[in-house]
Amino acid sequence: TRLAFGGDRSEMFFDPSQAHESFVGFSAVAVKINGRWKYYSPGSRFVPYGMLGWNSQSTGVLLLGYKDYVTTETPDASPADSVAKRVGRFSLSEDGTLSGTVRIEYTGHLSTFHKLNNYKESASKREENLKDDVKTRMSTAELEAISIGNVDDPEKPFVYEYKIKVPNYAQRTGRRLFVQPGFFKYGASPVFSTAERKYPIFFHFPWTENDDIQITLPKGFELENADSPSPIADSSKISSQDITMRLDKANNVLYYSRSFIFGNTGYTLFQPQNYTPLKGLFDAFHKNDSHMLTARQSQ
Repeated sequence: TRLAFGGDRSEMFFDPSQAHESFVGFSAVAVKINGRWKYYSPGSRFVPYGMLGWNSQSTGVLLLGYKDYVTTETPDASPADSVAKRVGRFSLSEDGTLSGTVRIEYTGHLSTFHKLNNYKESASKREENLKDDVKTRMSTAELEAISIGNVDDPEKPFVYEYKIKVPNYAQRTGRRLFVQPGFFKYGASPVFSTAERKYPIFFHFPWTENDDIQITLPKGFELENADSPSPIADSSKISSQDITMRLDKANNVLYYSRSFIFGNTGYTLFQPQNYTPLKGLFDAFHKNDSHMLTARQSQ
């Protein structure tokens, strides 16, 4: 067992060969198990067991012993370690109002982020913050029956549950409704807006998003088509997105499933010369997320 001292990735990318005391801090407890170093952070309140805070991952460390030290690197997390699992069950009315229930479950670094942002707040403030966050994408949204779970639990996923009503979610023109089935990306802005980039782009950690959505269409309406956007993946297999849709005609229910992965090969840092293809990739994701369907009122 050794103490691991290293850099803080929220401040700089640490190189052990430049181990000045100004750049070094306690990172983790290192334990050698079956010939391999494992890292633990028991003092980090909301970091799940077996993980380190994102700012202590994938960075050089000095493992200090009584007489010597070992130079090595802490491991990175995988996208499967930080998952946003989002479930929506909705009904769409003739005037374009969407209503239903939502459950969102965060694990890993995503869970830690939400717990750190909420555990000091009162219950009413937590609900207010959630409402404000949803309204940044859907200004007409009305939330009720809000439940926020596992705020103080270091191991269980952070959970949001609520009922929602969104007037004018779908736009009606004559006998048609134009609806975006990707509820959890509704109103989201593109990740990158500028044409050029001068500085590197750093994503704190890899992550996964899994969306499971059902929308019951209004009586008397039917989809003109339910074609799914084409899957997207870069040639280096860093990120991918897969959206599938199907219609249960007997019950007039649209089933929408979205799987998104980023950082699959451990790449989270991109130099300015890679900005154009990175922006193009995220623009393609955004286009798929904004995919619209048309529901037509039958004669």
